[in-house]
Amino acid sequence: MSIGLSAEELVFDPKDLHGDLAWLHAYWRDRAGGRAMPLWSDVHLVDFPSTLLPWLVIMDVVADSRRFVFRYFGTERVAMQRVDMTGKSVMDLKIPGLAQAMLEQNERTVEVKAPVIFRNSFVAPSGLPVTYDAMRLPVTDDGTAVGKILALSRYLDASPHTLRQHDGKPTPV
Repeated sequence: MSIGLSAEELVFDPKDLHGDLAWLHAYWRDRAGGRAMPLWSDVHLVDFPSTLLPWLVIMDVVADSRRFVFRYFGTERVAMQRVDMTGKSVMDLKIPGLAQAMLEQNERTVEVKAPVIFRNSFVAPSGLPVTYDAMRLPVTDDGTAVGKILALSRYLDASPHTLRQHDGKPTPV
């Protein structure tokens, strides 16, 4: 049985980013130009490396009780969580504490209109401890308000995506 997720906001420093996190932040910054955040029309998923897309999440900021709706939910996330969240609210996530943590982290991103990074930890139903840094990048539809959030995680402990069962499928979380 899993236990609730714990989360801590870290100081965002681009020099601390590596791999796909560094690439995504550099792309986001480049597409923003001199603006606080890029326009959604300037973000093109065809530009993204194939290593990043399976782990990427894109959420729409909506003005109803759902608050954040998954527009894109990468294939590795689907495999890891054994559910495709595309079109669903973050409040529909089943890992205890994950929905509330994502809601709070997304609200923080909307509030600051700037990149944020959180360290999240939980114990999966499989008993696997999972710790990961989750970066969130705001994107605007209208040049002012946050309309979308790009999210990408870097796993720090024995991560579900590196442990495989004998059938080749990811260890469930």
